[in-house]
Amino acid sequence: MKTLTLIFYNNILPIFLIVGLGFALKRTLDFEIKPISHTIFYILSPCLAFSSLYQSSLGGWEFWEIPSFVLVLTLVLWSISWAVTRALRLDKAMESAFLLTTLFVNAGNYGLSLIFLTFGEKALSRAVIYLLINTLLLNTAGVYLASRGRKERGCALFNILKVPLVYAASLAILLNLSHIRLPNPLLRAVNTIGKAAIPLMLLLLGMQLAKTPFFWRKKGVFLAASIRLILAPVLAFLLASWLGLSGTSRLVCVVEASMPTAVMTCILASQFDLLPDFITSVVFLSTLASPLTLTLLIALVG
Repeated sequence: MKTLTLIFYNNILPIFLIVGLGFALKRTLDFEIKPISHTIFYILSPCLAFSSLYQSSLGGWEFWEIPSFVLVLTLVLWSISWAVTRALRLDKAMESAFLLTTLFVNAGNYGLSLIFLTFGEKALSRAVIYLLINTLLLNTAGVYLASRGRKERGCALFNILKVPLVYAASLAILLNLSHIRLPNPLLRAVNTIGKAAIPLMLLLLGMQLAKTPFFWRKKGVFLAASIRLILAPVLAFLLASWLGLSGTSRLVCVVEASMPTAVMTCILASQFDLLPDFITSVVFLSTLASPLTLTLLIALVG
């Protein structure tokens, strides 16, 4: 088992140095987040997804076992988290907010970066598949939870149609399985753009955290963060074994499943006025506590 200090020093600390830089830039120079976010969303992330999946050596079965893992884990976590909300007798709004924070992970900004630094280029394509399924779930089940009882629920399908990552990943998988080769200049251009995604994602994460408040006394914050950072990894271990995942796919699935709460849940909370103080607090706490849990996790699975 790798030394915990070395794992933190080599894999976690570089990420948080970049996140910290983004945090400082937002606090001191008040950088505009929206242009950076749009650049990542519409250009960099799709190029990274396409580049990773198009050039990957994934077998046909691996294109299905990772989504299966994500879907089953989400259902299990949903059941457990819902049972917790019933036991605590939380109202409907708090139940939805609690589920949002425990089900959906930061598989993009944080997850892709950690996978790349820890396991290398080979693992990145698998992490992109995880991100793709997480994004689809967030834009369907996540929107449903955030908008329960509201007219806006119908926008979930429309939101998926607006996600460029879905199209880029789907096209890359199709070309990969069909063994269709792209012109080298085009492929090199896409690769170059994609390489800019990870560092900019981390800077953006820092900027997002800089404007994310943390309310220590909000009821359920520590419990939700504990489910996300402690229970979810345990379930991921068990599920990976049950599904027979091995090698790089197992590493990627377990680590991605153990990420902190997705920052996107803050946007949904704000858009649908769903207890934004609670949700942003879970995002903030789970992100700041994640170096401890992820360092131990990588030592166990690495």
